[in-house]
Amino acid sequence: MKNKLFRWATAIAALLPGPVGRFALRGLGHHIGSNARIGFSLLLVDQLLMQTGTRIGHFNFVNVRRLAMRQGAYFGRTNVVNGPISISLANKAAIGNANKIVRGPRGEVTSGPARLKLGELSKITANHRIDCTASLTMGDFSTVAGTNSQIWTHGYIHDKQGAGRYRVDGPVHIGHNVYIGSACVVTANVHIADGIIVGAGTTVAHNLVEPGMYVSASLRRLERPDDPDLRSDLQMVDDTRLCERVYVKKAKP
Repeated sequence: MKNKLFRWATAIAALLPGPVGRFALRGLGHHIGSNARIGFSLLLVDQLLMQTGTRIGHFNFVNVRRLAMRQGAYFGRTNVVNGPISISLANKAAIGNANKIVRGPRGEVTSGPARLKLGELSKITANHRIDCTASLTMGDFSTVAGTNSQIWTHGYIHDKQGAGRYRVDGPVHIGHNVYIGSACVVTANVHIADGIIVGAGTTVAHNLVEPGMYVSASLRRLERPDDPDLRSDLQMVDDTRLCERVYVKKAKP
């Protein structure tokens, strides 16, 4: 209850005009720069850090654990950011307009921490869907450009028969100086190395390690995955609160 009251106090303070709002947020223990600006947005956060020149536009809904914005970072307008996520925006990093960034509640649906981290001058532009079941990190000077791209940090595999299925979670890492065009899909546990261009409409389902431009290939058939308990690259999440079987991709050596 105390945590909920603190979050709502933060939300009300953030709606107060200019210096009054900044003063109220500081009184609650948040770190707010002298010229940080917050528009008409609902901020339900446990910890808020806004350095010099940061801004949050109008009509955003932000319900997260922690939001840290370094110098010049900004949110645009009409974004929905919802779930137990820690968000870190480096200098001049940005989340544009009308993006949806979500994570299911911890316990029954998700397990452990997750973060969204954008490097210097990196940006998620507009109308993208970002799943933070596991973490997403972007290096410096990288862009999820255009509109309608999706980044997923989890996926499902159904049994051959019956209603059974299991989930596989895996973080996504996007390196420095990466450009991702419109309407791309990046799946869980993918690493995109520095200096890569991903053409519009491309599905990225495995690591991209060599600099260059990547575009979609023709459709092809692959074998079904082995039973998860027989796979050396998966580790089952040991959390009895979860409502389904969940596996995490093991880090590659």
